[in-house]
Amino acid sequence: MEEFDVLVLGGGLAGVSAALRAAELGGSVCLIERDQVGQLGFQRRNALLMETCTIPPMSWEEYRKVLSLKTGRYSQSVMEKLNVAGVVVLEGEGKLASPTEINVQKDEGEYLLLKGKSVILAYGSEPRFSTTLPREDGVVISIDEVPQLTVLPEKVLVVGGGSFACEAAFGLHNRGCKVFLCNEQKDLFPQMDDDFNRAIESQFKEKKIKILPGKKLISIYKNGKELEITLEGGVKFSVNQIIISGDRLGAKENGLAKNLGVRLGEQKEILVDDTMLTSLPGVYAVGSITGELTSDTLSQEEGKVAGENAMGRKRQLNREWVPQIARLAPDVAYVGCSMKTAPQQGFHPVEGVFEEGFNGNENLYFSKRVGRYKIVADKRSRLVVGVQIISSQVADWIPLLLLLIKKGVTVNNLVNTISSEGTIISGLCEAARNCSRALKSL
Repeated sequence: MEEFDVLVLGGGLAGVSAALRAAELGGSVCLIERDQVGQLGFQRRNALLMETCTIPPMSWEEYRKVLSLKTGRYSQSVMEKLNVAGVVVLEGEGKLASPTEINVQKDEGEYLLLKGKSVILAYGSEPRFSTTLPREDGVVISIDEVPQLTVLPEKVLVVGGGSFACEAAFGLHNRGCKVFLCNEQKDLFPQMDDDFNRAIESQFKEKKIKILPGKKLISIYKNGKELEITLEGGVKFSVNQIIISGDRLGAKENGLAKNLGVRLGEQKEILVDDTMLTSLPGVYAVGSITGELTSDTLSQEEGKVAGENAMGRKRQLNREWVPQIARLAPDVAYVGCSMKTAPQQGFHPVEGVFEEGFNGNENLYFSKRVGRYKIVADKRSRLVVGVQIISSQVADWIPLLLLLIKKGVTVNNLVNTISSEGTIISGLCEAARNCSRALKSL
């Protein structure tokens, strides 16, 4: 029997992050994955949103080939990182055999029992379909299945909110589909304030993507190749396909974990605390296995938290300090508290908002530059406690802004920052200036 400090079952983004972090802390780590490392998650995240600036217009069939090629390259790069970190990667079907053991069936039929001081479960989840909207081949499918579609629908309904549903709607629109986006919640991004949600909805409406927030599905009638949809309030329209992007069901392997004492939720998802620990001591769970289709950044952070705790560190996950990014046009990003959530953290929030719009020459690179920036600060300390941005290329900035927040940047610090006009930081400085005025008026 081979023994390790940490066993990681599942090679998605959360599992890889957990393995790398545990290895960085000096642990001997084994990662078990039955498919290509990172394959499913990469395709789910990028099926419709590969970087188009380097890819010429192409058919969906050609696009899928490029996606497959990029998936292989991504998987290879992840394997190289794991090898450099000293993580042992074992290909095979792994199952939790005890709180400290994983039984692995290799392709040759051989079984291998591995022992670890800690175990991290990261083998993912299954799509959740409601009783009123059950899965049907080619008709009602999950977001996981988009990369396998041979033909994209002419008209499509995306069900769900947050970055995955919004990115799918945006990507399908870019591929020439007529898109409807339905979400039972009022806001597409519940973690963001109402004014930013309205701005995001406007962004979709400009592209003629029909947004249907706060609407429940009442009925579906199949009429030939079309689905006649009826929503609350008598809203009716027809589509060719429905794509579900929402909460997840626990994977079938969760039944084995339950038999060993791991507590499950109503949808058979694994329940964890803020340290990513399950109800079974020494066994952690990360990623969508906990019932949520987690973003890239959240998956990575959950993995790091679990990896550190598996190595004896004590760290809790604070979701508000995980930057969130949605690749729209322009991009959407937020980190820290909103005006809605700040009071729950003991803050007395004050906001400053700045909006820019520039309609220049259509041939200029910077034509149609737009941006919306919000600073949320604590009234008493003047510390910045949250940022919300709608602007191009926010991905490079939002982690740095989180670092500034953690370091205790104040509103006045941002107001006095030297910046080039038209940059993201200049927009945030203007938002901070408006926040400073609001603080002085109190």
